[in-house]
Amino acid sequence: MQVPTDELLLEEVRGGNTEAFAALYRRYRAPLFAFCSRLTGNREHAEDAVHESFLKLSRSADGIRSPGALRTWLFRVARNESLMIRRQNRKIVRLAETDIDTPWEENTPLTLLEARDGAAQIEYALLRLKTEYREVLLLREFEDLSYAEIAQITGSTPSAVKARIFKARKALAQKLGL
Repeated sequence: MQVPTDELLLEEVRGGNTEAFAALYRRYRAPLFAFCSRLTGNREHAEDAVHESFLKLSRSADGIRSPGALRTWLFRVARNESLMIRRQNRKIVRLAETDIDTPWEENTPLTLLEARDGAAQIEYALLRLKTEYREVLLLREFEDLSYAEIAQITGSTPSAVKARIFKARKALAQKLGL
């Protein structure tokens, strides 16, 4: 049995086929959740972002101009939802993005404690990266998206994406003592 393409499934969704929507949900839920979870640093916020992303897909399927770019569209929507949730929850998740030269967010005693063991250190370091660095690194390293796709998702240029990824990798390596 041949796996249906995103384009075919999207056309089916546009025609009201709920099974096609379910197939897209099964295909993209886990990668979107992983991305949103790492971007927001909060599982509940990630669930909300993914949920909203699929709601937007169900409401806006007819408006997606390029069915071949569905994956990029979904990640862009998930990114925007994650950022909106982070902004709405600023009192809970403090952001310290005033210093443009450093890609790190503010440390707290709790986050320093969480960073004590191996895997937690990497997650800790990722969560401390400022959003503009973390999102491009996650999309490149965990989702294996091209610079052009990441640029579309973030509304940037491929060269700016490449520069942010370089700076994020360098800062991450420095933070981890590599």
